[in-house]
Amino acid sequence: MTTTSSTIPTVNQDLTDWDFCQDPYPEMARWRRLGPVVYNEFADHYMVTGYRNCSRVLAAVEKFGSQDLEALFVRAFGGVTMEALDSQRHHDIRGIWSRFFQRDSLVSQQELVTDIVTSQVDQFVERLRSGESIDAIPNMTRAIPTLVIARMLGIDESMHQQFSEWSDAMGGSQEGAYDSTPEGRAILRKGADATAALNAYIKEVIGRRRAVGPGADLVSMMVFHDYAKEMAEQEIIASNTQLVFAGNETTAKLMATTLVALAQHPDQRRALAADRTLIPRAIEEIHRWQTLVQVLPRRARSDASEVDGVLVPRGAEVKVLIGAGNRDPERWERPDELDIHREPRQHLGFGFGMHSCLGLNLARLEVQIWLNQVLDKMPEFELADEIVYGRGLGLRGPKAVPLVV
Repeated sequence: MTTTSSTIPTVNQDLTDWDFCQDPYPEMARWRRLGPVVYNEFADHYMVTGYRNCSRVLAAVEKFGSQDLEALFVRAFGGVTMEALDSQRHHDIRGIWSRFFQRDSLVSQQELVTDIVTSQVDQFVERLRSGESIDAIPNMTRAIPTLVIARMLGIDESMHQQFSEWSDAMGGSQEGAYDSTPEGRAILRKGADATAALNAYIKEVIGRRRAVGPGADLVSMMVFHDYAKEMAEQEIIASNTQLVFAGNETTAKLMATTLVALAQHPDQRRALAADRTLIPRAIEEIHRWQTLVQVLPRRARSDASEVDGVLVPRGAEVKVLIGAGNRDPERWERPDELDIHREPRQHLGFGFGMHSCLGLNLARLEVQIWLNQVLDKMPEFELADEIVYGRGLGLRGPKAVPLVV
């Protein structure tokens, strides 16, 4: 039996509401109990609630497309990137970098990542030991992935500080997206200016690579790939800029979320310090428990866009509730509890299907090396203040992580 749109359970929720964003899980659990699809009349969209159906919708690109992201990425990065494409073109662009980001290929990058992590963690711990309360986000977690991707792109060392400032402004602009005050508009302008400046710089780097020939870096890998002839210049620029944003902000937030989780669960932190073989499992469990990308947008592109017997009208906006899927009791026992000993099962934090995160293996490598050093050099730490989350569910994470030892 197929459920029509007129009989789908209806709720009314602003997904950017401040209180809701502090802890969306109780409400999402209620929606999951209502059915596989819930209509949200507040913003006229359909929400997919459970793990199985979230993964099915993300995999069914012929029925649920990501075309709405095209305009978003053009505004954000100045051109279309593969995240907004569901066609063979997505595979062709992704294929330029996919070999580099495979797990076995990244073995050659471990020394680079370790050197950057060591420097940043040592500086942070030295300040903590002086008795300061320090926010880990601007002082550690953002710096590590920014410097890693800068080196992988072949950015001149003299530009690393400027590169970091651009990356920070781009990441911070998310806070301005839901803030209509003059301060919020200023944050948005700063982020837009940083993106424009980074685009201009990437264009210069591309020009230099073409002038002198390819190097062993990600910019060269794209510029000199056979498929680059099929890409507009602005697509090449935007793809590199988007790689900076996606890699930096996601990994930085995963590190910040990990610090919060382990500060809130000291017994599990100590168990992890005692048995480092648990680190890969712990990272996945923390990402499942406090999912970064809570919502992924899709649009029903077919008259057969059905989810578990529920027909979603063609053209309707669909929100895939990754956060709800990652706490689905049909897939995990005690899903609202953090348990680093939990037997690992695939979660949706890094996406699913053709749009799974390109850099997930790099993110895992960075966080594993970083967490080992954190447990070595600051095994005991506490939160110095209450944790507050920003508005919006596109990339959820703490606004600050103030720590003391």
